[in-house]
Amino acid sequence: MPLYDIEHTLPLTPNQQSRLAVSLTHLHSTTFHVPSYFINVRFWDVSTQPITFRGGVRRDQYNRAILRTRQGGLRSVEDYNRHFKRVVEVWNEIVELGEGDGEGHGEKGMDKVGGKARELRAVWVMGALTTAIEDGIARPAVGEEREWVRANIKQLKRKADEGDEDYQEVIREIEERENLQAV
Repeated sequence: MPLYDIEHTLPLTPNQQSRLAVSLTHLHSTTFHVPSYFINVRFWDVSTQPITFRGGVRRDQYNRAILRTRQGGLRSVEDYNRHFKRVVEVWNEIVELGEGDGEGHGEKGMDKVGGKARELRAVWVMGALTTAIEDGIARPAVGEEREWVRANIKQLKRKADEGDEDYQEVIREIEERENLQAV
């Protein structure tokens, strides 16, 4: 939780995927004040799957991001719309213009792909995640992240002290980010 599914018909290099994952994680984490560890990003090359039909019209080249996240009244439609505009900006910076000279040249073969094939055509949110549990720790409701830190800090630190690198990263981030520190 949350989960960004990036469905792409445009070939994405491992470097582009990595940069997108890091950027989307940072963007979501800082926008919605959640630990980065909560955020998952998956890439789906759908170029060989059945064609997408939208409005009854065949769409051969259609890149989209689908965000599955927790339900909660603290995040308005306007909050998500602002966030999604930034998601498109991240895509444009990393994918649409390519990596290289800033003009779409430099990524092997990427300079041959243009127009709508490079665009992130849609960003959707599905607030369908009611709750989640990972590693035996229930995730917080929207807006209750600081209380969650307070309630689970001993277990998080224990896992970190046992050498779990994921939890070492969680503890480091909690200590560094004021908006994640429990009061």
